[in-house]
Amino acid sequence: MPRHAAAGRASRQEQRRAVHAALQSAPCCQVTVLRAHRIGLGLWADLVHLHRTTRADLVLVHHAELPDDLAHLLRHCDHRIVDTFAGMAWLHPPAAASSKS
Repeated sequence: MPRHAAAGRASRQEQRRAVHAALQSAPCCQVTVLRAHRIGLGLWADLVHLHRTTRADLVLVHHAELPDDLAHLLRHCDHRIVDTFAGMAWLHPPAAASSKS
């Protein structure tokens, strides 16, 4: 049986423990979630918890207005909202520009 097929059958708690263990063992990690505007508040809360309990930096790409409940959740979490290309370029400079420093 392929490894990924068995992974889908793990309980949510088992999956959470596995993710935390992997992120705890990594020296530095960034997790990027695309289309974050499509996930529910419960998963957002899980991602905030993941960020708080590991050294993982989260990048959540959200293409919509923030709902009130999500804005409330983010008020209780260190975060930065980037809504311009220049802001994104500042966070992630092109490889050529960063290698000249």
